[in-house]
Amino acid sequence: MQFKLRNVSFAYPGSQTTKDALRNINLTIGSGQFVVLVGSNGSGKSTLVKLLLRLYRPSNDLDRSKYPAPVNTSGELLMDDQPLSSYSETSLRQSMAVLSQDNTIYPGFSLGENIGLGFSPLISDDKTLQDAAKKAGAKEVLERMKEGANTVLDPLSKFYEFNIKQQDNLHPLKKALEELRRPIEVSGGEKQRIVAARTFMKFNSGNIRFLAVDEPSSALDAEAEEFLFDNLLKEREGKTIVFVTHRFGKLTKQADLIVCMKEGVIVESGTHTELMRNDGEYKKLYNIQASAFYTT
Repeated sequence: MQFKLRNVSFAYPGSQTTKDALRNINLTIGSGQFVVLVGSNGSGKSTLVKLLLRLYRPSNDLDRSKYPAPVNTSGELLMDDQPLSSYSETSLRQSMAVLSQDNTIYPGFSLGENIGLGFSPLISDDKTLQDAAKKAGAKEVLERMKEGANTVLDPLSKFYEFNIKQQDNLHPLKKALEELRRPIEVSGGEKQRIVAARTFMKFNSGNIRFLAVDEPSSALDAEAEEFLFDNLLKEREGKTIVFVTHRFGKLTKQADLIVCMKEGVIVESGTHTELMRNDGEYKKLYNIQASAFYTT
């Protein structure tokens, strides 16, 4: 899946700032490339990814019969040399996978079902679920639960106690009902692993041609993050992959293309080796992060 952005600018509706979130973005992402977007907070990385996912749309990419009012975007976004708007929402969603900062565990569903929702036709296939969990580092989370993959973190159950008086704390059903209602607490990192397993599950559809990864590991330690990212990259065959990250090192050194952003514009792009020679924004950010590991 190839992407071309031509003079793309974007501003969030109702934004208090006069600056666009993206300004005059010109970028080509080749089919099958592994691309890493870097830059400080507010540089436009996540906004750019949302454009690629067609969660936001450049104004020239809109059907004016449906969007007659002015919108705060401009420019053109092509996928495989066709306007992104020419593809149906259904076909796009079926061919794209995203792993983001959102670590939502759906209430009322078991952990296995939360993973299986990545590709619902195999939601009852335990072997496939376990494989997805293993690749995401979530297998340990399932194993520590008393009911394993059948564990429901937030039951969302409603019980009616018409026959139990409020003051009757000794009633045998009282304690049972309280136990059923009680949600099971898990850490932020454990939630991120379950959500990541859902993404690995989606790969089983065989239709994924674009993977967007936007800072999904804020609650993971360095070892768990590296394990997750390594397994994601093992799935790259036939896919274009775009990572958003604040952490430099192994990931950026593996990238086919690094896009360095600042205040909504692309300030430089290239490989790690090329950008380190440039003595520009990327090298500055890289050295700032590297210095934290070498201070005496």
